[in-house]
Amino acid sequence: MAKVVCVLYDDPVDGYPTAYARDGLPKLEHYPGGQTLPSPKAIDFQPGVLLGSVSGALGLRKFLESQGHSLVVTSDKDGPDSVFERELVDADIVISQPFWPAYLTAERIAKAGKLKLAITAGIGSDHVDLQAAIERGITVAEVTYCNSISVSEHVVMMILSLARNYIPSYEWVVKGGWNIADCVARSYDIEGMDIGTVGAGRIGTAVLRRLKPFDVKLHYTDRHRLPDAVEKELGVTFHKTAGEMVPVCDVVTINAPLHPETENLFDEAMIAKMKRGAYLVNTARGKICNRDTIARALESGQLAGYAGDVWFPQPAPKDHPWRSMPHHGMTPHISGSSLSAQTRYAAGTREILECWFEGRPIREEYLIVAGGKLAGAGAHSYSAGDATRGSEEAARFKT
Repeated sequence: MAKVVCVLYDDPVDGYPTAYARDGLPKLEHYPGGQTLPSPKAIDFQPGVLLGSVSGALGLRKFLESQGHSLVVTSDKDGPDSVFERELVDADIVISQPFWPAYLTAERIAKAGKLKLAITAGIGSDHVDLQAAIERGITVAEVTYCNSISVSEHVVMMILSLARNYIPSYEWVVKGGWNIADCVARSYDIEGMDIGTVGAGRIGTAVLRRLKPFDVKLHYTDRHRLPDAVEKELGVTFHKTAGEMVPVCDVVTINAPLHPETENLFDEAMIAKMKRGAYLVNTARGKICNRDTIARALESGQLAGYAGDVWFPQPAPKDHPWRSMPHHGMTPHISGSSLSAQTRYAAGTREILECWFEGRPIREEYLIVAGGKLAGAGAHSYSAGDATRGSEEAARFKT
């Protein structure tokens, strides 16, 4: 029997919900491109309920405990005295979400002698030291595509929010004002703008498709070029590198995985190449952007706005400069954790567990590391290495 340690974010401050704003979810049959949705043998939850917090337990408790497995669910993940650190020592399986990541550093993996499987309930497994997992023969899997569309919708929302100066305008209403001039002094249409994505995988391509009807000029860079037919359909221009693309863009959106090649990609030199007054949106990973460079660029006016919901570490310390810098539209990491997305990634997590316990192959598209090497989606998207360095700073956020 296996010991499963599941790290999830805290319940709402007012307690776990007893009712919801909507009564259900639209039924989807497949993802764009035809990939089927997660297909576990059964689920023990109602689609549309809160599953990603501690009390939701990803809907896994009945399934696991009925088979004799033990399940530990905690939000306490950072620091040597955390519940996660204590329970990890004899854990067989670790489940974590990118929004509240249980950082599996090389040091933690070395302490976890029984660990065989690390599952990301969502997409993006950079909170695992992939090189250490490769060397230890640990399987790393994630629920590929489960929240890609969720994130792409969030990206479009953030682009429009920055350009149209939505958040400050909303705040004037809350304060009782009718300050139209203050609102529109930083408000622009995106029609006719050049908008580029760094990364054109599932999320980046979905962003491009959603932006095309706005009559903008689209650009992308990716180490895997899109098929000619897709480029023509979207009217999108390919650039070999981010450095070649950003000088022509009014808006840049980052939709690439974090690995050693993309870490700190948007540093001072890259930001200097961007148009003065460009907008930057990052729903990929916080470490792709240099923290202090972003804050300085907003203060100087080199960037007109920065929005994103990814930070490093997560949760971000209370004195993180992205909380207080001007002209930002930051949220906690929520773009891929809508109730709609939670239904899919919880089901996908159960599918992975069913395969693991029954000795069946995990879907190839769900694999990141397997058999001591990058595999599946991991071989396509990642480079071997470690992006967890510095994650201990997350402990500063604890009260």
